[in-house]
Amino acid sequence: MTVNAFKKVLAFLPTAVRLLIGFLLITNGWVWLHRPDPGQYLTEALIGNMPFSVPLYRPFLEVIVLPNVGVFAALVSWGEFLSGISLFFGAAGRLGAAVIAFQFLNYGLMGGWYISVLAHGVLMLLVAATVYWESGRAFGVDRWLHRRWPRALIW
Repeated sequence: MTVNAFKKVLAFLPTAVRLLIGFLLITNGWVWLHRPDPGQYLTEALIGNMPFSVPLYRPFLEVIVLPNVGVFAALVSWGEFLSGISLFFGAAGRLGAAVIAFQFLNYGLMGGWYISVLAHGVLMLLVAATVYWESGRAFGVDRWLHRRWPRALIW
């Protein structure tokens, strides 16, 4: 195997992770967007996870998120769906990765230290790996966007 072929194989591994996470986010975001009452579902999830949430994060959930659950349900729905599209197609991949990493951080803090923070931390690391290795520039729309606007930071 030549060096160039080996580099292409290595470049595709983060791309495969990006495609998988993007597909999962698109499908999950689609489900969120088509729920009859996403606010009710988010309220049940918040109340169910409240005893396990990180203590410093709990006041944010109680004072800001629960009273505005409709707004946060829309943000979660559209955030997952659009970030999934961004990651899947490799279009504005850094922006999509930043949005979904922030959502994963919030999911982890909501669910508690031991299980949720660790699980969502792994997902955050996988998303960060796709950004670090610029998988959108290797196999994605970002490749052509970067050629046109090389100084833009979102791809």
